[in-house]
Amino acid sequence: MRIAWTAKEFQLLEYFMRNRNRVLSRSDIAGQVWEIDFDTQTNVIDVYVNYLRNKIDKNFETRLIHTQIGMGYILKDE
Repeated sequence: MRIAWTAKEFQLLEYFMRNRNRVLSRSDIAGQVWEIDFDTQTNVIDVYVNYLRNKIDKNFETRLIHTQIGMGYILKDE
């Protein structure tokens, strides 16, 4: 199966993969992927995580990207 990625989706996926099994806060993601300070008024991180989920999790039994409530997101390889 071939997946089309935008540049930002690919950067986000790469950041998750380099930090798999580690909880990444929205602030961490914003700083590393968007190179900005996290603005609590924006949902850009959540939107892009949802884009990734739709591409790599939606049609598969095993989910890779998980939400850690109050903490951020984690890509689990198990």
